[in-house]
Amino acid sequence: MMASRGLASLINRVTVEWPQGAEADARELLVRFAREGHDKIMREQTARAGFAPQWDAYANTPANENLDTVKLPGPIVYRYRYINEVVFETIRALQNASPVDSGEYRDSHFAWVNGDKVNIERNSELKRGDEVFVANTVPYARRLEVGKTDSGRPFVIQVEPDIYKRVMKTVLIPKYGKVVEFRHGYVTLPGAWIIKGRLGPTYLLASGKKRKRRQQIGEKVRAPAIFIGFLT
Repeated sequence: MMASRGLASLINRVTVEWPQGAEADARELLVRFAREGHDKIMREQTARAGFAPQWDAYANTPANENLDTVKLPGPIVYRYRYINEVVFETIRALQNASPVDSGEYRDSHFAWVNGDKVNIERNSELKRGDEVFVANTVPYARRLEVGKTDSGRPFVIQVEPDIYKRVMKTVLIPKYGKVVEFRHGYVTLPGAWIIKGRLGPTYLLASGKKRKRRQQIGEKVRAPAIFIGFLT
């Protein structure tokens, strides 16, 4: 029996060698071995993080989900997705990196799936193709991310600015970059604040030159977001 297993958190691929005349026994052994390996991975990964990964499995080709019909030598392939864990850890990392005054900003990082704010549960079923991102709902989230005063100083001074981008690059990608794809961007959330014009249309650079603000009076404020996508 041979088992070719890549990174366990991503994929488990099982094949079998069998002597001539013992095909039925070999098929039964292959299916049992694959399922036992899958059960082991599920136990280990759930114990590791408290999250059972989502998964799908097929025999020979992705179109055949009936493992008992596998044609020797296989393979039987299990694919694992850690999106629920990653969403929880993204929110936790952002909370840990948040400046705290009232705590409103720290407590306003939420997950969004296909445009709807949701509470991701440990057993939530997210599908391939779903748009998943984490964003902050307070109207000043963008200002803390990249905002500048008229003098050119970042609005946030308690922590470094670029909170979302920094967390993505320094925390999430090193930990989960082989499991999911991360992308930093900006989104317009429902009920987004409209810029009223408290700040001038430009701000000073360190060189003394003025730079035009990216968002202008009358526009809806776009919130920083971390997009989370499947790799397998």
